[in-house]
Amino acid sequence: MTLSLLYMAFAFFRKWQGWSRGFSEPVSEERDFRRAVKIWLAEVLLHRQLYALSFSRWLIHILIFYGFIGLAVLPGVAFVLRSSGYLAISDTFPRFYIHPQGYVMMKVWGDSFGLMLLLGLVLAGIRRIVQREAKQSSNQMDALLLALLLSVALSGFALEGLRCSLVPAEIARYSYVARLFTPREAHALVQLQPWLTACWTVHFLLVATLLGYLPHSKLMHSLLAPVIIAVNAAEEHTREDLYWPEMKKYRATRSPRD
Repeated sequence: MTLSLLYMAFAFFRKWQGWSRGFSEPVSEERDFRRAVKIWLAEVLLHRQLYALSFSRWLIHILIFYGFIGLAVLPGVAFVLRSSGYLAISDTFPRFYIHPQGYVMMKVWGDSFGLMLLLGLVLAGIRRIVQREAKQSSNQMDALLLALLLSVALSGFALEGLRCSLVPAEIARYSYVARLFTPREAHALVQLQPWLTACWTVHFLLVATLLGYLPHSKLMHSLLAPVIIAVNAAEEHTREDLYWPEMKKYRATRSPRD
């Protein structure tokens, strides 16, 4: 993971060097920060322009965007719960939890946002394969990225499903998606340990690969778009054409069927 993060940082640095060679346009001194903040919140959190262009694209982006955000902050939620004592485990683990509500929140949170991500990825795949649009371009790198993201989501659910077989039923039932990956027969920890290790390793390597590939994929826009929107929103005071224009004429039409 350290190597992946270092490579990702190096790739970002190289790309930033290339972008910094460009020419900057003159910037107006007038600013309307209230309007800029309003535009930023609407575009980044609600995907306002994308909704105006296409509801299906907006839904896919919202599911993937908030699915990733929810899973990304899950370790932070776990840290807060653990610091508050809500993830303390008794000596009789896995028979009994001191504060089961902490584990319930973790499982509902993880499964809910994981399900959002998985649904978004499935809809994105269907849209690229079935609903071909005239202005949509797709290549092998897009297919590779989609397959990698699906593998990360499915391996995460498979890992959580194996974990669910080791916790009490009253806790495991809140992992309403991961339970589909739980073995039907009961197994002891010694029996599941090789499978847990293998599944965790696969999931870990897939996440590390995704981080290393991120600077070279279309996921870059998820990091750059908020910055670009913030810069452009500051110019909206004088331009008034960067955001929220009449968009019906820009709607993509579906390509004719063969």
